[in-house]
Amino acid sequence: MVQRDAGNADARAEPFGFTCSRCLHCCRDKRIQVNPYEIARLSRSLGIGTTEFRARHTEAGNGTSLAFKADGACEFLGPEGCSVHADRPLVCRLYPLGRHIRADGVESFSHVTPHRLSRGSFDARGTIGSYLEAQGAAPFIRAADAYFEWLCRAGEYLDDNGAAAQDEDAADILDMDAAISAYCTRTREPEPRDVEDRRLLHLRILDGYINNPTGETP
Repeated sequence: MVQRDAGNADARAEPFGFTCSRCLHCCRDKRIQVNPYEIARLSRSLGIGTTEFRARHTEAGNGTSLAFKADGACEFLGPEGCSVHADRPLVCRLYPLGRHIRADGVESFSHVTPHRLSRGSFDARGTIGSYLEAQGAAPFIRAADAYFEWLCRAGEYLDDNGAAAQDEDAADILDMDAAISAYCTRTREPEPRDVEDRRLLHLRILDGYINNPTGETP
């Protein structure tokens, strides 16, 4: 688990406030990266699986960033705003902030320059921490940190061991539903239904691929 150091709390104590005016300019011409947890949340809101979501709603079906309409708008942007607002990704919740986490757990924030036609308003009546809380960012931050930590460890494993041979399912390990379905079929464990429980199991499966790249997760 990524651990933030004690001095890192200062980043969230910075005075900050932003009021969205729903001008919808922030939902255009941006690359919205997503991780497996965010895809799981979005796919559930649409009533489909993560495999279908990745194929239909991510750029080139790559599962790493949301697809866009021809005019540059996020494909989930409708006339009234975000059609998946309750499950929107972390990057959307943070706007107009950017969050950065180092491998050693140090967290920092940057300020995104709003669209030139943005009608949102800034103030200093709160803090970055209170803004994150108001945006419901906590579970998304936990997931982002956990997947980032796994990516760091996976990179170290590959550096130490080179490209390991993997079974035919290895390319799908970041597809949460596919990975969990294959694992539970093999182990005969019941699939968890709660999305947070599924995240935890998925990360355990991912750990198994580092420890045993043949995919035989303990």
